[in-house]
Amino acid sequence: MLNGEIMPSDQPCLMYNNRGLLWGDSFSIKLRGNSCFLYDLKYNFPCISSLVEMMGMEKSDNFKSNIFANDVSLLLKKNRIYKEFVATITIFRNSNDTNKLTPDNTFSTLVSVEAITPEHYQLNKDGLFTDYFQQQSIFLDGANQQFAMELLCHNTMEENKLDDLIICDEHGNIKRSIYSDVFFLNRDTMIVATNQEKISPNTIFSARLMKLAKTKLKMNIVRKEINKDDIKDMEAMFLADPINGIRWVIGLGRKRFYKGHTEEIAYEIYNYYKTEVGKLKGEI
Repeated sequence: MLNGEIMPSDQPCLMYNNRGLLWGDSFSIKLRGNSCFLYDLKYNFPCISSLVEMMGMEKSDNFKSNIFANDVSLLLKKNRIYKEFVATITIFRNSNDTNKLTPDNTFSTLVSVEAITPEHYQLNKDGLFTDYFQQQSIFLDGANQQFAMELLCHNTMEENKLDDLIICDEHGNIKRSIYSDVFFLNRDTMIVATNQEKISPNTIFSARLMKLAKTKLKMNIVRKEINKDDIKDMEAMFLADPINGIRWVIGLGRKRFYKGHTEEIAYEIYNYYKTEVGKLKGEI
């Protein structure tokens, strides 16, 4: 769907002068939902709106939560997707030419949807194997200096049989994984390693799980910077994001972890979103 118009998936919908393609003048996010309802739309749409403002784009009168939700619902019905799904939203600034600078601050919204399984959030049966991401200096002076190097890590992960990579800064402080926020557990304490100040759907999902862990499981929540040297003292590790949910980690490099309270946290997430969808459908 481009600006509310449903289009065949095999029909080109981006022009040669697309500013997202030419200059990276765009952003993309992925949201998950069920039964035509996006999870946490009440918080995720303001997140999208804030990102639009940060990009200096001008919102039209049609850029509203209820209109957006209805568009996604129509697209899902058109694709006959009635259960769990992921929506990919890309917003790019409009342009009539290929100039780097433009006076046009209007934007277009491109949305695609796909069905996923299992329904609702399910904890992974087998623990993930991860390792630290080592940025290769050969790419630092490349054609696009804003390009995220971890996007080229597929072959590295396949060769080393890894499920994700843990990204650190130059001092060895853990920031995030390729997909998720990073959490550690020590008994009844949840340690949040990823900085939560950035506006993103990941932050919204992580805030939800922290609230559930605190209120439902009475866990202590601690936000602190975790260095590579600190993980030897951690009992459990998991990753969290709104697409994959909670994924427990069994290995980070040579370090091995137990599950700890990960299963209980994952259950609370599963139960919360399942209940919310039930309420929206009028079943509860």
